[in-house]
Amino acid sequence: MTIILMVVIFTELAIQNYIGPKFSFGWYIFYVINYFLLLFFIVEIVIKTFAYGHFFFTELINTVDAAIVITSFVFHVLMIDTKILGLLRVLRLIKVISGMKKVVDEKRER
Repeated sequence: MTIILMVVIFTELAIQNYIGPKFSFGWYIFYVINYFLLLFFIVEIVIKTFAYGHFFFTELINTVDAAIVITSFVFHVLMIDTKILGLLRVLRLIKVISGMKKVVDEKRER
C-alpha cells in the first residue's frame, strides 16, 4: 500500500499540469484512486482510534497525520483544488516513511 501511495502521489504531482482539464478521463482516474487511498487512511485512523483509544493521539505524528488525512479528504470530496493539497499529499508520506523507519529500527534491535 505504501508503494502504491507513493507512486500515485508523486505521479500526480509530476504530471498535474498534463492530466488534462477537470473532469477529463485522466483527472477522473486520479480522483478515484486518491478517493480510495484517502478512504483507506480514514478507516485506518478510525480502527486505530477504537483500538488504542485516546492514547493514539498522544503521539504528535498520529495527530498531525489524522489532521492531514481528514483535511485532504474534505478538500477532495468537496473538489476544492488549492496549492496546499500538494503539500498535504507530501506530508502524508512523512507518516508512512516514519512508520517504515520504525519497522526497520525494530528489526535491527532483534
